[in-house]
Amino acid sequence: MSAADVPGQAFTERLWAQLKPGVSFTEAIRGAMAPESRILEIGPGAAPVFRRRDFPRLKVSDCCDTAELRRQLQSAYKLETLPPDLFDDIDYVCADSRLAECVPAGERFELIFSSHNVEHQPDLLAHLRSLQALLDEDGAVALVVPHKQRTFDVFRPPTTTSDVLMTHYGPPGWKATQLAFDADSRSAIAPPGSTHLFGASDPMALGDLGQAFERLQARLRGEATDLAYLHHHVFTPASMQALLIELYLLRQCDLLPCLCSGAVSNSFMIVLQEVPWPGDPAQAAVLRTRLEELRMEHYRKMAFQGG
Repeated sequence: MSAADVPGQAFTERLWAQLKPGVSFTEAIRGAMAPESRILEIGPGAAPVFRRRDFPRLKVSDCCDTAELRRQLQSAYKLETLPPDLFDDIDYVCADSRLAECVPAGERFELIFSSHNVEHQPDLLAHLRSLQALLDEDGAVALVVPHKQRTFDVFRPPTTTSDVLMTHYGPPGWKATQLAFDADSRSAIAPPGSTHLFGASDPMALGDLGQAFERLQARLRGEATDLAYLHHHVFTPASMQALLIELYLLRQCDLLPCLCSGAVSNSFMIVLQEVPWPGDPAQAAVLRTRLEELRMEHYRKMAFQGG
């Protein structure tokens, strides 16, 4: 009997039981779910973790429909054809972070999963609110996220709460243009064929500053909108947990981290669950105090331990 068959266990408990040496994040997440589970996978492209043949109630969301994704992959990899069963048909097309508006009313999921996707969301707050709206009562969001210290984002600062709020509430496109300049000018470029993880002694270069400025000016003139490649957001485990806690304390979103790993290869895993704000003032005060303590712990890790 698998862990997913044990009645009454929360997703995090089942996931914890799956996390063993040699087991990847995605293998553990998949092993924690029963075949009949209602699962939404976001942005899998040509590398899905869940397949409909194993999880018949699976739904898939991506930034384009099935036919367009196949066309893009054929073009990118210069292929005449693609295997017909490379990935499942896409159910929901969403390119602006407001996924809940693309899903039929009343549809809810026990697990929402994405790998190397959340950093591409143009409006992170809208995306998180969509995830919350689509979660079942006891559902969970599991994200595999690039660790900034292990990727080409190593020289970029982590995304802050003000970045997220300005993107959502500020002038349209302004923050994305700023982030695009940072990505163009401060991304680490590894030598061709390199397989390193962007360590202090590894050879690398920075993005071309002049080209980054030219692209910034073009975007400000409305002449360039090529942001699909962009990591809009940059995270470490501590920075992402601090950001989520701050959004929660500001009453912007009710998703809180309940499990977060350290770095494995170039990624970390974080699991979120909905925690409604307590209606009782005394309980709310206790929760606020504890979250402020955790917030300080995460900032200490970012400042003194590299996040």
